[in-house]
Parts: sequence; structure tokens; C-alpha cells
Amino acid sequence: MYAEQLGWAAEEGVDFVISETNDYLGEALIAVEVIRDLGLPAMVTLAPTQPDQTRDGYGYAEACRILAAEGAQVVGLNCDRGPLTMLPLVASIRDAVDCAVAVQPVPYRTDPAAPTMETLRSAAGERAFPIALDPFGCTRFEMAEFALRARELGVDYVGICCGAGPHHVRAMAEALGREVPASKYSPSMDLHPMFRADLAAKDAAFLHTWTA
Repeated sequence: MYAEQLGWAAEEGVDFVISETNDYLGEALIAVEVIRDLGLPAMVTLAPTQPDQTRDGYGYAEACRILAAEGAQVVGLNCDRGPLTMLPLVASIRDAVDCAVAVQPVPYRTDPAAPTMETLRSAAGERAFPIALDPFGCTRFEMAEFALRARELGVDYVGICCGAGPHHVRAMAEALGREVPASKYSPSMDLHPMFRADLAAKDAAFLHTWTA
């Protein structure tokens, strides 16, 4: 199946292949083999659904080390975990490999008690995944902070996964020093009718009602 699908992509002239959300090291190795045989660069990322290892029993750092040894130019993690619970795993991967490292979390506030979006629960104890995750969403500022922390760890490929909005991606890019075409839509508080620097006295008189 991999050979058939990627064969079509190669015929159309793709530059590289991303194989992502792999739960098993075994399936990721199949991807590396097929991509390598097609003569294309491979980025292969694992889905860290399990606490500390793939579903076939390999620690995430060890699995990435094996993938790199088999020819993957970029290895790392994507999906399932939010920034807070994904970054510690990525730090160990960065220490384990010499190739480029990728990290693409979901934009949700996971924590040690609920490390993946699938384990998040509402205040009433109901499962939030997959269609009630709204209250757990990260702000653009939180994702921008994630991007900076990922760069500090030595991550080479910073991205985002399920639940992402264009404002997240834009904020992350800008935090990393990029000015992208969509930057023209970035909010400017200087234009806000109530928070701009030259706020008229008559408008300022209403501000106390916003914090009452």
C-alpha cells in the first residue's frame, strides 16, 4: 500500500514525504523503507498516544534513533499531546539523534493528569475528545511560547497538528522571527477602540465597567 500510494506521489514530482501519526515503530520503518527506495527525503513522526513508548514497545527516543539510522532525515512526534506534555518527550529525542527533529503538538492544554487530548475530561467528568475539546484550546500566545521553547530545545521543524487554526500558525511563525503573508492580519492593539494608546477621555470613562 505504501509503495503504491507513494509511487503515485513520486510520479507527480513530490520533493519529500512526511509519514506521520505512526503508532508503531514497525509501520514507521515500512514508510522509511519505501520512501528511501523511491530516492526521496523522509520525515517520519510518531504519535505519542502511549505514556512512554510506541504500541510495539519502543521508547519514543529509541524508536526515533532507529528511524534515523534507517535513513529518515527528520524524526519526531506529532498529534495526541499538547505542548506541555509533548516537549519533554521531544527533549529526549533531541538528545538521542543527530538528524533534524520535528514536533507538532495539538493545540490543547494537556497536563500530566491528562497527557493526551483523548484523556481530557470536562468539569463534569465527560470525555472531551473528539468534539468537545473547545474549552481546552490553546491561545495563539500559548502556541507562540511553545514555538520558542521548541527552538530552545534544538527542534528543527516546528509545527502544529489537529485542532490548529491559522492564527496559531501565524503566531508561531512570527514568534520565530518570520513575517508571513498573513502577518498583515495580525491583531494590533493600537487599533482597538478601547485599548489603543490615544484613547479618548470619553471612551476611557467606560473602561472601569470592563473590569468590575
